[in-house]
Amino acid sequence: MTRRLALALSVICAVIVAHGARAAGPAFDDPAAYCRAVGTIDRPDARYGGPAVPDWIARSLMQAVNAPPSASLAFFRRAAWRCSGGQVMACMYGANIPCDQKADVDRAPPDGAERFCRQQPDADVVPHVAFSRPTVFLWRCDGTTPAIVRQVMDVDRDGYPAPFWYAVAP
Repeated sequence: MTRRLALALSVICAVIVAHGARAAGPAFDDPAAYCRAVGTIDRPDARYGGPAVPDWIARSLMQAVNAPPSASLAFFRRAAWRCSGGQVMACMYGANIPCDQKADVDRAPPDGAERFCRQQPDADVVPHVAFSRPTVFLWRCDGTTPAIVRQVMDVDRDGYPAPFWYAVAP
């Protein structure tokens, strides 16, 4: 086989493979099957092609948070979901519930807490608004220096604030 023919066949094979991969599209349209296959991932990738938040996730999350029967399903369709150990985990965005952020477990004072304590020395509590990420600690100001009072939130195995995330199933 000549070198030119081998090159031409290689190009043709590459085009066929690339076209086949594009034509196949996403491999999963159900989050449960997707999570069983991928194991752990922070957010769905191109392999998932189903609805952003299927009704079953919204309903299961409603039950997990003990929402009243009159709660709007549409409200729970704004949830975030991810995969953890093959399970679907769901989180409902809300005030001070940033589902898309991992927890801050750093014991060093965040910049926002340092700024707050300089402006509010000896404050009993540094408010959540002073932090750029959800911290697992309750902070106060010891003079102008931020100090940890205690840990107030657990972190799940993937680094997310555990109280915000629920295992859901169809």
